[in-house]
Amino acid sequence: MPGVSPAAAYAVVVDFAVYPRLFPELKSARVLSTAGQRVRAEFRGNIVLPFRYVLDLDCDPDALTVAWRYVEGEVVKNSEGGWRFSPEGGGARVEYRVAMEISAPVPGFLLRKITDGLLTLSLPAMFASVEREAKIRGS
Repeated sequence: MPGVSPAAAYAVVVDFAVYPRLFPELKSARVLSTAGQRVRAEFRGNIVLPFRYVLDLDCDPDALTVAWRYVEGEVVKNSEGGWRFSPEGGGARVEYRVAMEISAPVPGFLLRKITDGLLTLSLPAMFASVEREAKIRGS
């Protein structure tokens, strides 16, 4: 992310309350509990079908990392992943990994369309939203 500090990008990613504004497929995001660096958050949205899931997110502001594990949900049946931010050139290098299992009462071809849509549309838009928000906040 050119022109964005790693700390500024991290600050956007751990600001779960703004997720519905940044990511159109999410309709709500709320923190259920916080214990030290662990945050339990619930996300609700809609991509062809409504979905809900709860994650435990380990947020490390010193390492500029976020790692999450699935707790429960509907449609989304498992999810693990994380973010890592580091300096690169005049901005932030972003490493993002995700593994997700989706179970929905739809034919396989439609489920593939949903997951393909997540990869081709949502991920690039997600990175652009994080970058834009970090710049607005004044990285």
